[in-house]
Amino acid sequence: MTTPDAPAAASTPVPSGDAPAHTPTLEAPARTHTLQEVAVEAGVSLATASNALSGNRGVSAAMRDRVFEAAKRLGYPRGGTTRGRKTERMTVGIVLPDVRNPAYAELAHAFEREGQQREWSLVLASSDYEPEKELEALARLVQSTDGVVLSPSRPPRSGIHLLQASPVPIVACDEPADSPLIGASVRTDNFGGGRAAAHHLVDAGGTRFGMLGGAGYLPSTEERREGFLAGLADRGVSASAVHIVGDVYGMDGGQAAMNELLELDPAVDAVFAVSDMHAVGALFEAQQSGRSVPGDLLLCGYDGIGWTRKISPTITTIRQDWPAVATRALDYLAAMMRGEPGGRAIIPVTLLPGESTHR
Repeated sequence: MTTPDAPAAASTPVPSGDAPAHTPTLEAPARTHTLQEVAVEAGVSLATASNALSGNRGVSAAMRDRVFEAAKRLGYPRGGTTRGRKTERMTVGIVLPDVRNPAYAELAHAFEREGQQREWSLVLASSDYEPEKELEALARLVQSTDGVVLSPSRPPRSGIHLLQASPVPIVACDEPADSPLIGASVRTDNFGGGRAAAHHLVDAGGTRFGMLGGAGYLPSTEERREGFLAGLADRGVSASAVHIVGDVYGMDGGQAAMNELLELDPAVDAVFAVSDMHAVGALFEAQQSGRSVPGDLLLCGYDGIGWTRKISPTITTIRQDWPAVATRALDYLAAMMRGEPGGRAIIPVTLLPGESTHR
């Protein structure tokens, strides 16, 4: 996966002493043109250009020749076959809130691997949770790529809502976006994950419950919270008996929320964190406060990041299937590039037990 601001190629070093009679120079590789640029060059829609080059749908001979000529002028290949599947050289933009967050880093890696299998070029941009940066990235990518996958920065009012139009399809993933420019959506089962966490904590012996980060603004947080409360209700625990604290995301947010929860109810013995980074911060705070995990406190996180398997105790978590998210998102994008409709998908999640809930 490449980034929008890749560093320039370094020049070839020349040894000290007399300079050679001819010093070779390195030329930057020619930029790969996008299918969108072929469509503009031929004066046709993106779907028509895609269908003409791939042969997936009937296109008139005259129109096909027109697209082929445009592709030839730009040096764009007519398509090929890999692993028995017809592919096209596509360039796709991926906009995520923060690739420093391990969960988004794993999602970015999933897109990279899926893109490699399709022989697509990916361009990664980060919004840093700022709608203005998201809009800037989108405005650039919809003009320079064949399609965009977006994880909105501040749903439901993100930068996508300020974008007036897009000549290429856009797929939302992870969080929802109600913009008319969004042609498809792929998310994971946040409600089901929250419910599974509640069932697990009760079955593991929890009696007094807390949720960390449950007051956050993201739609996924609300869904996890509602699923958690529903799961506790399944086991006969009233929502009024659950402490929901914290509206700040990240490890620091988890540590602060755990501190607040322990002051609010020192006898709490089962905690669901809205993310694994919350859970890691909560674990540190619990240990610093003299509580043992899982002896005094059961702890469950959410996301399934690799860190949960590397620390002691290992943390029980709800794993999101990022490879499935990436595959479905790019499937929808490919369909829309061909002029076909996208779709809406909810990807199942899985509970991964760890030491933090095993007594």
